[in-house]
Amino acid sequence: MRIGHRLIGGHGDDNDDPRRLLAIYLRDHRAGAAAGLRLVRRCRKAEDGGQLGARLAELEIEIDEDRRTLDSIMAGLGVRPSRVKSALAAIGTRVGRLKLNGQLWGRSPLSTVLELDTLAAGVFSKRNLWTALRAVADEVDELDPAALDRLIPRADAQLSTLGELHVATSRTAFGGAPL
Repeated sequence: MRIGHRLIGGHGDDNDDPRRLLAIYLRDHRAGAAAGLRLVRRCRKAEDGGQLGARLAELEIEIDEDRRTLDSIMAGLGVRPSRVKSALAAIGTRVGRLKLNGQLWGRSPLSTVLELDTLAAGVFSKRNLWTALRAVADEVDELDPAALDRLIPRADAQLSTLGELHVATSRTAFGGAPL
């Protein structure tokens, strides 16, 4: 692996070691990927049976594939997921259920709008991950530039889908025609 040389200028201490920083970055994104997968599953189950549920099911498959791709990238680089970060992400997902959605118990139409907001933020962050990895792929033997070149537009397509779903659920929640 050629990541041993400095990809980022620094002063030589552990705080700017590119390999260490990349491992932290990948672990953070892996925890986020697991949380995003749990969120899209919960949202899809809540919307099961309709067009929204079907589109979320498609996204769920892609998000799971992207998580597995990240797992493969991490394994190739010798980076293990962080159990602590994964646990914190799981807790964060559960805490997210406590959001104010206009109801004391259960879901409201606002629940889906807020979940789609969160999913879009996660997919945008994932797109940034693929872009960051692509930026160093020519210098890191374990990274496949062509694969990353496919993942970036895939994230863009996921963002577009989430944007469409967000508009439709916003119309439903805030007074428009149902999806």
